[in-house]
Amino acid sequence: MSTTTTFKLDPTIFNATLYKQVTDLWLPHVSPTGSALDPSILQRWFTSDPALDRTCRDAFAHALEAIGPEHVEPTAQPFLDEIERAASDDEAQGAWTALSLAILLDQMPRNIYRTDEGLRKVYTHYDPMAYSLSRALLSSDKRVDLHPQFRHSVAHRMWLYMPLMHSEDIEAHELVDGILAAATGDVAGRKGSEMMLAGQLKAEKEHREILDRFGRYPHRNGALGRVSTEAEKRYIRQGGATFGVKQANDEL
Repeated sequence: MSTTTTFKLDPTIFNATLYKQVTDLWLPHVSPTGSALDPSILQRWFTSDPALDRTCRDAFAHALEAIGPEHVEPTAQPFLDEIERAASDDEAQGAWTALSLAILLDQMPRNIYRTDEGLRKVYTHYDPMAYSLSRALLSSDKRVDLHPQFRHSVAHRMWLYMPLMHSEDIEAHELVDGILAAATGDVAGRKGSEMMLAGQLKAEKEHREILDRFGRYPHRNGALGRVSTEAEKRYIRQGGATFGVKQANDEL
């Protein structure tokens, strides 16, 4: 396996063309002003669509495979280097590169890898990379989510927060709780962003309540080979959140 200090992203794959493909697919016609959103984009983001999965797989599976667990440890450093490189040429492009990479690492694997074997890679490899990247981008002096291009648009900013929401670490949720609370002033009077922020606050509350109750996300147990407790099985049987992850009958 390549070490985290020597691994470099392949520029024939990881380049401005790829990053634009990611944002064009994921954020089509989404205004950074925070104005009203087309309901179809919400359906794209938050419902399972085999056609979208195929599109994601065709466009981005090769990029994810190039940074798979057989090639690199789950670190953010190659991506931070890439963002710095892009920003050295164009500061605004650096911010877009950061957003694109966050979406690529956190969202695309969820559309591409839906089997237990694939989800295991999501949870143990791509999620840690996305999480590390998100923490770095949100803890720097120049927070990407507060960049003028994105500051008023929760529809853009939230993809930088998703890796924190997906984490089973309570500390990550405390961080995102504070960020979401502070975002209210940035989006006041912007209809689309106010709606998206309310949705994010609700989703974060749901994620946090599951962790407070179980200490982990029960819907991941099958993919991770974890033995579910009776309380977790009962929770799933009674319609507890699985966030689109199918559960095998023998696990219930």
